[in-house]
Order: sequence, then structure tokens, then C-alpha cells
Amino acid sequence: MLQFFKRNVIFEGVDCYANRTSVEFQEAAMRSQTAMPGPSQVSFGNYTIFFGAGIILAACIKNIWFQVADSRYRNNGQQTKSLSFLESFVATLVSNSRYIGYKPINSKICTLLGLPTSVGSLLFILASTAYLACYCFVPSYWLRGCSGFGRPPICVRAGVMAAAMTPFIYILSGKSNVITLLTGISYEKLNGFHRWSGVMTLALVLVHCIPFVYQALLEGGSTFLAETFSSEAFWSGYPPFILLVLLCLGGNSWFRARVYEGFLHLHWMCGIAYFATLVWHIHKVLNMQRYMWGALAFWSTQLIYRALVKTTFKPNALFLKPRPAIVTMLPKDSYEVVVTNVADMEWKAGQHCFLRFTGSRILDNHPFSISSIPCTTSTDSNKLRFIIVPRKGFTGKLHKELESTIISKKKVYLDGPYGGTVRDPLAFNNLSLISSGSGVTVCIPFLTYVTQHIAQSIANGTEFIPKDIHFVWIIRHEEHIDWIRDELEQAVTIAGDYVTIDIYITSRRKFPSGNIISATSSSGNTSNFGEKKKFSDGIYIHYEKPKVTDIVLSSARYLRRRAMFVSSGSESIRGSVASGVSSLQSLVLNNDTERSSPIEEIFLHSEGFGW
Repeated sequence: MLQFFKRNVIFEGVDCYANRTSVEFQEAAMRSQTAMPGPSQVSFGNYTIFFGAGIILAACIKNIWFQVADSRYRNNGQQTKSLSFLESFVATLVSNSRYIGYKPINSKICTLLGLPTSVGSLLFILASTAYLACYCFVPSYWLRGCSGFGRPPICVRAGVMAAAMTPFIYILSGKSNVITLLTGISYEKLNGFHRWSGVMTLALVLVHCIPFVYQALLEGGSTFLAETFSSEAFWSGYPPFILLVLLCLGGNSWFRARVYEGFLHLHWMCGIAYFATLVWHIHKVLNMQRYMWGALAFWSTQLIYRALVKTTFKPNALFLKPRPAIVTMLPKDSYEVVVTNVADMEWKAGQHCFLRFTGSRILDNHPFSISSIPCTTSTDSNKLRFIIVPRKGFTGKLHKELESTIISKKKVYLDGPYGGTVRDPLAFNNLSLISSGSGVTVCIPFLTYVTQHIAQSIANGTEFIPKDIHFVWIIRHEEHIDWIRDELEQAVTIAGDYVTIDIYITSRRKFPSGNIISATSSSGNTSNFGEKKKFSDGIYIHYEKPKVTDIVLSSARYLRRRAMFVSSGSESIRGSVASGVSSLQSLVLNNDTERSSPIEEIFLHSEGFGW
């Protein structure tokens, strides 16, 4: 066999390949192990766990702080009090973080490289990568004088750290997971960190493998390399390595967007196989199996909880039974799905469910935002409503099945609800809802929920906090208004001047004659983008493509103490809203003394459809 890369490596007078059985070699090996014991590298796994646990603890504290603040502001009259020193300090700190963190990144670059679309998430990933890289590479003892003296320290460090990443990978993979429970961050927003954890683990695995290959080739060429990798300790690592590569490649945003259903099934099968083969590879080595059993404990608990609480395995009258659904065609090649018999379910504005239709679509499971809110008078009349614009894959196939009929009765299995925000929209003075296309299904439940609360408060003569609600919807065709016409008119009817609705039609067409009004509505809360027509009281239609960032920035004049923005739809829309809200953070940092009250918080909740 060709002895490529071989040269005589002499360490302390010992030939690392030719003298492996000599007494001198054994004595040199003992000195090397004394200087850097292999088991001492186990602590680097602890450093990895401590770092992840510390981040989760910080996010948990933040979650508790904001939930308490929302509750106090809504229920205890805190809106009339000035900020304490601690509250002012936290508001400034949070605003600085959001000013940087909300800034969007070019979506094409993010999709290509699998990076997050916000500066804040990217900085967190870079900082975490730097932390792990420093702990892996900064200790100067990388290799041993001879490979026969024991495993290279850098290989052991990297391997232990890769094993310690395993619990985070599997916790973050769950739709119902302990990190979401503690931090309030929904699983789809954690998905980017799930993918990063996998990629970082792959990088550590490569660091774990490469020095073995390098040192074996250096000392004995291909012959020694074959000898080294013939043991079970080495060839048992091939399967988990290959599976991890497949998981990382399959988890790329570009790939998932094009073959979502295929990716979903391949991913969970590879995930199970990776776990099993990794247990085999590291079994009883440096006590690394503890990371695997910890990951298994969290993973199995999350799966059991999800099955018994969120899916058809929920122990009630609908156990293993599908629910009736009515599918109706809507204008412009869209359709709605209304699921009945959901008295056992509770959900909030902004949440979504996974739908699995019986029959030919039984293997397809796809997420859709819930466009309805629970009925406050009777749970028996609750309905889950979904508005779906068909694309490739599952939604397109279902739409083709419906083309021959206007109304179709289906049976569907529900998995959910998931997502949304833990923040209370009723604890904010200003609520701006900005969406495009079918992304309106995220925003319309917020509008319905808040306006119904206002109506109830007016009827009861009680005070309410949301005083300014601005709903902006960007669509291609005017016929799309029929999707939510009833909800829009009802919101304006019951909440009156507290609500302003602006709908932008972007398709090219001649502006309609008649009913033309000035560019600024009576509430003064609409952006000056040109002519529009009055659709009905409080609802205005603009026939143009708006500058979304300008819409967000124009709200600065009307912001009160606490403001909440919700955005959904295309990446460009969400990016523009995020950019605008980032700029508005300066209002918190530099409060105008002429205002009746300081601006305490400007919060953004964004929902994408890249699950």
C-alpha cells in the first residue's frame, strides 16, 4: 500500500511508529498522560452544559420580568405611575438590545448560508460559536508526542463537547419543549438555534476526527491509518457522523422550503438513528453516556407531553378520532378550512396548528395559523378557522382536489396549538398589526381579541389600556378582502375610533372613480401615501405598494407608554417592520420631555411561515 504522508516522527528518542512496543515508548506514554490526563478533558463537557443552562436561565428571568410587568401594567394601574430606577434601567437596556437585535439581515444571504434573519440572533450564534471555539482550541495541549501515548487532548475535548451538545439538540427539536416553557420563546423561533446546535456539533465532530487521521498518516502512513481505524472505537463513529451530516444538510432552509414533507419524515428517522448509533459509539467512554440519557429523558418527556396534550392521543372523547372540517373555496385560488368540535381546545391569538387530513393526505402534516379566537360565551360554538393560499406540496395538492367543488367536507387530525407570544396585547397602549397576503391570519385574531375586550370594557364602564389600534394589510387583489371582511367590519363597529384599518392593493389597476378622500384619515393615524378610497367607516383602501418602514416610523407621533407591533407575511414585509421598530427604539432611549408620559417599551412580535 502506498505510504503517503509518512515520515519518521521521533519523540524523546523514540520512533513513534517503529518502537511502539519498547519500554522507552511506554515510559514516554506515562509521562504524557501524567502531564495531560485524558479524563481531565471531561470538564469541557460541563463547560458546554453550564453555558447553555446559563443562557436559558437568563431568558427565563427575562420572560418572568415581562410577564410580571404586563400583569402589573394591566391590572394594578401601573400605567399612571412613573418608572422606578430599576424599571428605567431595564427599559433602557432592553431598548438598546432591541435597537441592534431587531435589525434585519439580507434574506437571500441568510437562506443560502442557513443563518438567522436578525442581527440579534446572528450575534448570539457568533458569540456562542466563539465561546465553544475558545474552550476547544485555546488550551495549548492539542496533540501528544506520539499517537500511541493516548488520544490527542483536542480530540477528546471536541468529542466530549459534541456529546454535551446532544441534550440541547433534542430539547430544541420539540414543538413542546422545556426551553419554550421556561423562556416563552416558541419552538419555531428556537428552530434556528436547533439547526445551529447541529452544525456546531458537526464542527466539533470534525475537530474530534481530523487529528486522529493527521497523526496516524504522519507517523505510519496509510498502513498505520488502516490499523488505527480498524478498532470498534473508531469505525463505530462512522454511522453517527454520516447521519449528522445528512441532518445538517437536510435542515438547511433552502432544502426544507422545497421538499418540506420529505424533509420532515427523513429528519425524524435520521434523528432516531443518530441518537442510537451515537450511544453505541460513546458507550462507557469518559462517562459521556450521561449526556445521552439526559437528552433521552427530556426528549421522551416532551414527546409524551405533546402526544397526550396536543395531539389525537389526548385522553378524551376524541382519542384517535379525527374532527369534522368544512373546506370552502375563496376568491383568487385560496380556500378556508373550518374545524368544528373543538370544545376541548384552548388557544390564543397568533398561534397555529398542524393539520393532517384523512384519506390520501394522511401522511402530510402542515402548519397553519389560526385566524379565529375562542368564543367567550360558549366553548361548544368554538371553531378553528384557517385561510390557506396554495403553493407547492401539500397545499397545492389539496387545492387541486377541491377545484371541482365549492364546499367539501373533510376529516382532520389536529396537532396544537403552538406558537404565539406570551406577551399580553391588552397591556399595551398602541397595537400595530402589519401583514401581507395570507399572513393576515396571524394578525386578525389580535385585532378581534383586542377590539372585543374594548367593547366589553365600554359596556361594563371599566378602563382599558389599548387606545390606538392600527391594522395594515398588503394584498395583491381587492377580492382578498372577502377573506376577513366580516372580522374587519365587526372590529370597526364595536371599537369605533380606537381602530384604523388601511388595506393596500398592490396589483396594477386603474384607481376607482368616486368616494375618493384625502390622504389622512380622521383619526390622524394613517400614513400619507397618496389617494385612497373609503371602503367603510374606519376602513381605507390604497391602490399602491406602500413603504412599510415609513408606515412604522410614522407611528412615532402617536406612541404612548407601551407599544406592540405584530408582523407577518413575506420576509420583505417582516424585515421592513423589524427595521422600523429597531429605529423606533430611540424613542425609549431619548424620551421627549414634552410627552405626558415616557415611552417604556416598543415590542415586536414577528411570525414567519418558514417552519
